[in-house]
Amino acid sequence: KITNMKKFLPAFLILALLATLTYSCKKYDTDSVGIGGYDAEYAVPLMNTSTTLTSVLENFDTTTFILIGDDGLITLNYKGDVTGKTATDLFDIISGAAPFELSDTNYYIPYEPVDGIDIDYAILKTGTFKAGFTNDHTEPVEVTITLPSMTKDGVPFSATFNASAGPGAIGGNIFTDGIDVSGYLLETINDTIFINYVAHRVNSGINDTLPTCGIIFTDLTASYLEGYLGNALYELDRDTIEIDFFENWTRGDVVFEDPKLTLTVENSFGIPVRSKANIVDVLTATGEVLELESDFLDSIDVAYPSLAEVGQIKTTNFAFNAQNSNIAEILSANPVWVDYDMDAVPNPDSLTSIRGFVTDSSYIKVQVEVELPIWGSADGFIARDTFAVNFDTYGDVDHVEFKMITENEIGLNVGMQLYFADENNVLLDSLLPTVETVMAAAPVDNNGNATDVSEKTTFFSYDATRFDRIRNAKKLFLNATFSTIDNGTQSIKVYADDEVRVRIGMKLGIKKE
Repeated sequence: KITNMKKFLPAFLILALLATLTYSCKKYDTDSVGIGGYDAEYAVPLMNTSTTLTSVLENFDTTTFILIGDDGLITLNYKGDVTGKTATDLFDIISGAAPFELSDTNYYIPYEPVDGIDIDYAILKTGTFKAGFTNDHTEPVEVTITLPSMTKDGVPFSATFNASAGPGAIGGNIFTDGIDVSGYLLETINDTIFINYVAHRVNSGINDTLPTCGIIFTDLTASYLEGYLGNALYELDRDTIEIDFFENWTRGDVVFEDPKLTLTVENSFGIPVRSKANIVDVLTATGEVLELESDFLDSIDVAYPSLAEVGQIKTTNFAFNAQNSNIAEILSANPVWVDYDMDAVPNPDSLTSIRGFVTDSSYIKVQVEVELPIWGSADGFIARDTFAVNFDTYGDVDHVEFKMITENEIGLNVGMQLYFADENNVLLDSLLPTVETVMAAAPVDNNGNATDVSEKTTFFSYDATRFDRIRNAKKLFLNATFSTIDNGTQSIKVYADDEVRVRIGMKLGIKKE
């Protein structure tokens, strides 16, 4: 899991040290790395490099994003999936078929709100109008059906059908072909839809009635609805966010000074919407579940477009921070997952006087993000990982000595210990007698900004006896310890251009035959 270790500030140092075990003994010019004190015949310059935390963090997985603030401060950003609902998920109000029998030439269809939804008018996206009637007159009849409540470009819908007289005194049943009503505006006035018909007897010129007359709408859908659209809950999907910064944590504390959990909502529904939090929990590396606490969990009002802003998208950003929640506390408890389930409540105050809208392309989308600025303190934070090693290609080794010089612009001390083990995980030896600091913290001011560069030189030595002891090693267990300056009591800031420079050389002695 080498990739995981790159998430920690000094990981490249450890990998570089391990890489030295794969180099063969050659003659090199040690002046190129500025490391002296070795017999040039056996000195091997292994590394002379510099890096920034930004470069190291580039190897994070695809769920982690690196943000650089205007001041250069680095922030780790973890995004959840985008969840949401579309209009077609939530509204099925006038779809389907709607038959009406007209008992009089002027007919009034009362509109009854469905599930608390009161439609003022709808723009029809699809739909077909059909009529059926019976002619009981002995002469042809011209039937005109008009819907003053359904207009296009201000002109009411009207259709005329002809029915010839049937044998005797009663004509036959007439069923008309369908008429496309897409694009019409269907309006309810005082919760009523108006329909009338005229049965004009062609020969006598008399307007009369019919024994039966009815209409039916089929395949009705709407591209736009306006009115009071209820307050039935919009249930959004539950999601989790993985925070892999603590994936290799074993013990110790990290405190972030300004962490945030940010809720971003995109909304094109023209309806007041308010948040409803079912679950917002943090799972820690120790298995503890911590609950987000805030007075705002169920009271975030989402921006929405007005009736004059149909088609626009409004974005709401709300950050749970140290001032309005316990997010700083629970995100400083070594979190590995954030589990959340948040829904949306439309028209939360049930004010029917607020008339809203929805289009067939309206949607609401929610995304939750965790922001961890690299501004904080660490005290005895330990991470562990395992690497594969193989010393089979080496002959008789008399001694090995490594020399590492580090120059650090970050106020972070880094210590390490490595243990060699065989393929059965039996420990053979350790690299160092105890955990040793390989990188000294840079001094910082009261604001956590580095004021100077800290330099440290470290030697690692192995004699022939100890090297023989680890010759059969197949695994290397790493313990890396991190603490900010002053034993973790001082918070530090890490900027995009803060550098760490590393020079490593190796002296390899081969036994004479």
